[in-house]
Amino acid sequence: MQNKILFNKPSIGKYEKLFINQVIDNKKFTDGEFQNKAKNLIGNLIKSKSLELTHSCSSALEISMLLIDLKKGDEVIMPSYTFTSTANAVLLRGGKPVFVDVSPHDVNLNYKLVEKKITKKTKAIIVVHYAGIACDMNNFLKLKKKHKIFLIEDAAHAFLGKFNNKFLGTIGDFGAFSFHETKNFVGGQCGALSVNDPKYIKKAQIILDKGTDRSFVDNKKKYYSWKGIGSEYRATELSSALLYGQLKNYKKIFNSRKIIWNKYLKELSQIKSDKFYLLQNNDVLKENAYHVFALIFNSLKYRDKYIAFMKNNNIDCYFHYYPLHMSKFGKNFKSHDLNVSEKIYNGLVRLPLYPSLSEREVNRIILITKKFLKFI
Repeated sequence: MQNKILFNKPSIGKYEKLFINQVIDNKKFTDGEFQNKAKNLIGNLIKSKSLELTHSCSSALEISMLLIDLKKGDEVIMPSYTFTSTANAVLLRGGKPVFVDVSPHDVNLNYKLVEKKITKKTKAIIVVHYAGIACDMNNFLKLKKKHKIFLIEDAAHAFLGKFNNKFLGTIGDFGAFSFHETKNFVGGQCGALSVNDPKYIKKAQIILDKGTDRSFVDNKKKYYSWKGIGSEYRATELSSALLYGQLKNYKKIFNSRKIIWNKYLKELSQIKSDKFYLLQNNDVLKENAYHVFALIFNSLKYRDKYIAFMKNNNIDCYFHYYPLHMSKFGKNFKSHDLNVSEKIYNGLVRLPLYPSLSEREVNRIILITKKFLKFI
């Protein structure tokens, strides 16, 4: 039997080990050298007005809700086809998630449906750049301006992706990134927040400093004090060192994923069938971050048969989110029909995609997939 092909495998090189050992040798585990190096590198790379490393993308989303002063009864529009963190950030502040359907071609929030759900209670829209493919930011920016609401980017999948030559996560009021071990760049449990409206930078610093003005202490003022709500949201030095090591090779990691993603697309798009389609980026304004390559079958039956077929051939591949509105807890939030989200859940399968996949392994994945697709 051929060796098993895993679904995901973080790419760890010499820099990551070197920098982690430096943290241990320095005996400085919080708010140190690597936190500053990583945040500055990321901030400069994506041209963020203000960038801070956080424990996670979840933390960055929660900070965003504090920044917009979300209160009980406020509504935030978002897709149902997303991870729980998107909705939890709203609920933790007493707000209400309002689920809107996605577009079938890119699995991103359908802006045409969003405006119909905007009410006097709407405080913000959270867009999720699914798979690293940008939402239609031009139209969401128009909605933001027209209705005077906040626009927040959940860019957990989308680090280094672009829309109209601007990096995703830097276009709305705030952007949240993930560097979880399942993402393109790994910091263990790690994330980042981009504050794109300068008037919120100071408030973000206070929140990140556990509600104090610690970042603004200078020689004239030798102490810091409590200024408001905050918490321990900053990334640790170990996570920061791991991430900084990854970012030293960001071009290599990014290009490796791009090559594999494009090879999947080239080979699998040759198969013409009404039983499935490929999630792909056909918009010249959208530059992919190459986080997920997905096939979307037209039924749960074909999806499950494909996953089983690949497993029998020693290849791991998986479906993705269970739509929030379908979950037991999600049913507490009344929503209209979200038929596309449900169809996406029933049909979507993600293929292995990571830099250490060999050319031989990629060819094997394509070959086995073609065998299945030609006979369904």
